[in-house]
Amino acid sequence: MCAGSVLAAAPSPAADPLGQAALARLPLRFEENRGQWDPAVRFAARSAGATLQLTSRGPAFLVGSSPVQLSLIHGANSPVITPSEKMAAVTNYMVGPRARWHTGIENYARVRYANVYPGIDVVYYGNQNQLEYDFVLAPGANPDAIRMQFRGSIKVSLTGTGDLTLTSETGEIVQKAPVIYQDGRRIQGRYTMLARNEVGFRLAGYDRARALVIDPILVYCTYMGSSGDDKITAMKMGPKGMLYLTGSTNTGEMQYIDGAYNNFSAGLTDIFLAIVDTNNGYQLKYFSYLGGAADDIPKALDINGAGVAFLGGSTNSSDFPMAGNSILTDGPSFYQDGFVALIDPSLYGGDSLIYTTYIGGTDGMSVVNGLAVDSSNAIYIIGTVRATDFPITTDKAYAQVMYGAQDAFLMKLDLGKNSPVYSTYLGGEISDEGRAIAVGSDGRVYFAIVTVSSQFPLEGASFRQTLKGGEDIVIGMMDMTKSGTDSLIYSTYFGGSDIDEVRKITLDSKNNVALAGFTLSDDFPVTADAVQRNGQGNTDAFVAVVNPNNPANFLVYSTYFGGTQGDVAYDVKPDAAGNLYFTGYTTSNDLFTVGASQPSWGGGIDLFIAAVKPGIAGRKGLIYCTYAGATGTYVPSALELGSDGSIFVTGYGNIGLPITTGGFAGGLIDAFLLVTK
Repeated sequence: MCAGSVLAAAPSPAADPLGQAALARLPLRFEENRGQWDPAVRFAARSAGATLQLTSRGPAFLVGSSPVQLSLIHGANSPVITPSEKMAAVTNYMVGPRARWHTGIENYARVRYANVYPGIDVVYYGNQNQLEYDFVLAPGANPDAIRMQFRGSIKVSLTGTGDLTLTSETGEIVQKAPVIYQDGRRIQGRYTMLARNEVGFRLAGYDRARALVIDPILVYCTYMGSSGDDKITAMKMGPKGMLYLTGSTNTGEMQYIDGAYNNFSAGLTDIFLAIVDTNNGYQLKYFSYLGGAADDIPKALDINGAGVAFLGGSTNSSDFPMAGNSILTDGPSFYQDGFVALIDPSLYGGDSLIYTTYIGGTDGMSVVNGLAVDSSNAIYIIGTVRATDFPITTDKAYAQVMYGAQDAFLMKLDLGKNSPVYSTYLGGEISDEGRAIAVGSDGRVYFAIVTVSSQFPLEGASFRQTLKGGEDIVIGMMDMTKSGTDSLIYSTYFGGSDIDEVRKITLDSKNNVALAGFTLSDDFPVTADAVQRNGQGNTDAFVAVVNPNNPANFLVYSTYFGGTQGDVAYDVKPDAAGNLYFTGYTTSNDLFTVGASQPSWGGGIDLFIAAVKPGIAGRKGLIYCTYAGATGTYVPSALELGSDGSIFVTGYGNIGLPITTGGFAGGLIDAFLLVTK
């Protein structure tokens, strides 16, 4: 049967046939209410920017930001509400103290309201993430008994083509003319207005001795969503094509751009973790909530070979849930702390949270910005600290005290121990921010720091020995099996004579460090095979590859990337052939595009996705580049490469990202996942 959605907007007319909103392919899930919602709610489904709540009187949803209650009235019975087709996924709400958690909540594909009128059932179900509902009439049931009343700040009207429109100040739903079937044969019928905002059906001749199905087709033609901020901040491809996504939401209805599923938060800002099977129709395999009563924000994510998720970030919650051998269980009383958390999706329910710890001191803030895990499940973290009593391994640390007002820190954790294996301050005389970390196959720890300090500690034959600009990058390498000054093997300034910042680093198969960021410098170090040897805008993106293990040949590859306005790169991933894929945002309307699914600038702060081939100079070395965006603002947070050549880009922005399926979002900031090839 034909069907539509009360939870998804119409696709963009500028849709890219190569791009997919991967989360729009997720099957719609009805969660049973086990105490996480108001008792009047029996089941709820979340999708594409809205939440559908099934109550004893019928469904409640949104038109734009206006709540709408659809009631079945005038003699409707008290229906028996039952779910069916239990799904493999379960949902966990792990927010605040364990006593308040709701875990192992079952999800279903269908919910049936039995006998809402004599001989008439209503069945709610989904096609991918779109809601559908059918009136199922037993032989002899009277369709004239069905009376739907729409309550809320809306106007209900019929169009000349027989469609039903629900209009508010912030959005519109078009409910297409009903599709009516009997034994596979189409029956003619239409809506009829019975009273203000009250609708019924009128049918042509049919066999009343046989069953009948009425399918109202509901389609969003404008965007909808919440009014808050929802972000995906980190992404990682796990084992067997499982894509892990983590982010934060500060609303009761987290919404993604184009077809994503929604989240509810109990704190001011909470964490979510989602796992999507990219091999099998982008099915949702796990969805969990984590946080305390205040602000909790994930900034880093890694996955081990068993599929356990390692998260790091910042928290202001004094009741952040603790588990395992935490090195610090006392939460922040005034300053924010960092956190590390491990979730094992194979252990559904409350037991899936297998480790958490605060990371911080008492007299200043701390935050975890980067995290990596090795083959033995040791955790390496980098971040920023202003606390003078930060937990340092005094017998091993490179630096036991802070040098400036704000230092970077590096730490190694063993899950079997309740104190760090290695922990050190690292910084100069002013301010330093630990940005990114990676662990090589050689066991060494590679890191990137942003600094304004002219006295940052350097080691080895540094590529650059002095701070050249107002803000420079530091690239370094540590051996945390050593102690004191021996633990810092190499460090160097990197950048030009103006401001330079690094966002992410990734290691290639040779333990070279690929890094991405932005520069304001007109003398940023580039190589002869650069795609772009000079900056063109007021800010340019850059991608580079460096080799700290070979200081004599430190700079392997480096290029500017951008147009005549502003460009910033956020993440970079090398592929097996040595090509560098990277993403960022741009306000330039003159990027040189190659193989583009969107060759032209959309008019806002747009995404770009690009790939370069080191060794080939100039534009011939640019093997792929596309815009993705419209007149809004889109900021990527991560890029991953799939084994089938797919490119996954995730981040956050506002409405209008031109992708193919699902609907637009309507919040101030919304999360997205974009997949292209």
